[in-house]
Amino acid sequence: MNSRMQRFLKPLVLFFLSRTGRLYALVLLMTALYFQIADPSFLANFRNRVFDYYQQWSPRPVPDQRPVVIADIDEKSLLELGQWPWPRNYLAALVQNATRMGAIVIGFDMVFAEQDRLSPHKMAESVSSLSKQTSEELATLPSFDSIFSRQISRSRVVLGIAVNPSREDVNNQGLDKIATVGAIGSDPKPFLIRFQGLIGNIQELDKTASGRGMISLDQDFDGIVRRVPLATLVDDQLVPTLTLDMLRVATGRNVITQANEEGLIGFKIAGTLVPTDKNGRVWIQYSPYDRDQYISASDIVLGKADPAKIRGKLILVGTSATGLKDLRSSPLQASLPGVEMHMQLLENILTQSYLFRPEYLALFEWAGTLFTGITLIILVPVVGARATMGLFLVIGGIAVSSSLYLFAEFSFLIDVSYTLFISLLIYVTLVYSSYMSTEKERTRIRTAFSHYLSPDLVSRLSASPENLVLGGEEKEMTFLFCDVRDFTGISEGFRDDPQGLTHLINRFLTPMTDEILANKGTIDKYMGDSIMAFWNAPLNTPEHRKEAAHAALGMLDRLEHLNSELKEEADAAGQAFRPLRIGIGLNTGQCIVGNLGSEQRFDYSVLGDPVNLASRLEGQTKDYGFPIIIGEDTAKELDNFALLELDLIAVKGRQAASRIYALIGGSDVQAEDGFQSLQQQNRSFLEAYRAQQWDKAASLLIRIEEHFPDLSHYCSSFHFRIDQYRKTPPPKDWDGVFTATRK
Repeated sequence: MNSRMQRFLKPLVLFFLSRTGRLYALVLLMTALYFQIADPSFLANFRNRVFDYYQQWSPRPVPDQRPVVIADIDEKSLLELGQWPWPRNYLAALVQNATRMGAIVIGFDMVFAEQDRLSPHKMAESVSSLSKQTSEELATLPSFDSIFSRQISRSRVVLGIAVNPSREDVNNQGLDKIATVGAIGSDPKPFLIRFQGLIGNIQELDKTASGRGMISLDQDFDGIVRRVPLATLVDDQLVPTLTLDMLRVATGRNVITQANEEGLIGFKIAGTLVPTDKNGRVWIQYSPYDRDQYISASDIVLGKADPAKIRGKLILVGTSATGLKDLRSSPLQASLPGVEMHMQLLENILTQSYLFRPEYLALFEWAGTLFTGITLIILVPVVGARATMGLFLVIGGIAVSSSLYLFAEFSFLIDVSYTLFISLLIYVTLVYSSYMSTEKERTRIRTAFSHYLSPDLVSRLSASPENLVLGGEEKEMTFLFCDVRDFTGISEGFRDDPQGLTHLINRFLTPMTDEILANKGTIDKYMGDSIMAFWNAPLNTPEHRKEAAHAALGMLDRLEHLNSELKEEADAAGQAFRPLRIGIGLNTGQCIVGNLGSEQRFDYSVLGDPVNLASRLEGQTKDYGFPIIIGEDTAKELDNFALLELDLIAVKGRQAASRIYALIGGSDVQAEDGFQSLQQQNRSFLEAYRAQQWDKAASLLIRIEEHFPDLSHYCSSFHFRIDQYRKTPPPKDWDGVFTATRK
């Protein structure tokens, strides 16, 4: 392979190997194209079913004047004339009366391969109880075959012959009398369907017939008659079908084949070409079954038929009686008399209503499969499943509507179903491959975040991985810091039992973590006995302030339950019980969140001043005596929570002052009279305090402490601060900001 070809093929190979789905889809396409060329029987049967739907959707219109009539040996005829087979003098009467009524040609969809056993001389031979005189009298009477033969000679009658794929049970009677078929162009014989022999009519009838034609029907694998060969070969003799020879007799013109090197083009009769496929078969375009086109054979035999229905018509003699079992299936109906197919073919030819499926259509369909398949392989991984599905539906709609239009207007049989089916398989393969890639990405995300996010958030994130912006993004978030009070003292109690301390920490962290995850939080990290968590990342949580507040309050409830369990265990073991106490700080603000770290190692975490403030607020819970302290940005959307303003404070390491609040409870606590009284008294205290009205502020603190003894730590802290301000007053323009001296 030269270098130029290599330079061309290399990027092409890389393109198809860049996505595994493309490779699978390409293999599927190549396999489908091979089957489309090979055209196995199951694929041909599938295509034929599609063509059946075409005919069901738009059957052949019925002509105003139908040129063919069926003399039907129906149930009525059997009741009137007896069981089949009838004596052939009945058939002679049928031919005589039909000819008298003006029938052009009479064709029999049956074979008379044996003599009539009901003829007088046959009756004399078969009935041994007859007297000798009666037998001799019967033997002198003319046979019904001779009566039938004489009437055939006076009319234009085409008898049916049946071809046989084997040489058994054949008589080849009449093969030498079949009319010669001319030829234009190439020899048609190599392309015609061959049979080993035929079953013809007895010589007495055959010698007087105007023609003889094949009545065997070529049904498909599913039993439906769709195509009929206009001629076959028997011992190198071209045998026309019944309908073709009836037209020869009717027109008085010989049949001529037209063929080229690729096969037959059609048969010419009276200068008119009947187009066929390369094997001489013609697709039947069916019209709906019409019972009015049938005349009971008994009515013709008995002379009761309306001559107007027969005059100038081609007559086909066949049977619809169920017991005679000459039933076939068409694309329009599951059970029809076999003679119906000959009638439909005759009308196709006489009205020039043909179905066309030229050989080049197969190449056209193959190219359509190739084009749509390659288009999908290129576009689906690039523009996505949704856009290409829209394109696929548009192309499919155009293809289906075009094929239906070509069938309805021009009788073209184009199969787009295979192309659409393969295109759908390719589309599904590509989408499934993309889905599997997405699933791998989701699995990776689940693994990365399952220990830090709630199951609900992990599910949402894995379902929408595009919401995870790697490398960092700026978002408003709420942060939580939680720490165990006096953990050093607790650890000393486990000096000789480090496993016990580990067990205690795990028992503490588990319910705290569960509460955070249950409220859609993300665990950032554990630091010994401390927890850092945040909300509104990696997925959006619109009410992140409320979720964080619920989590903080829930953590206090879970801690109370844990302390109850620990106390019961300590009492049972006869040990001293030391309850766990925690401080929680909440704050909200704009931060950077994403994969932060070095090229060697990184974590999904946050950076920003609001994070540091949340940590400092957690530390302030020691000084103010409240377990949960929140920042002003968090408090502004917690209208339905019990919040108590505490102070304006500049935490250590930060110059800007922050208004801080104690989170005491939810809406139930907020609605209590006691909390509303506390809130009012505290508001009055803060106003006096910030106005430097130390005596009034101190007296208000005393009242608060009397009414709410649990706030003694809070009140003591401000008593101490007021005493210091009395000794060293703040500036006159003091705005009430307290500068913290410790974390």
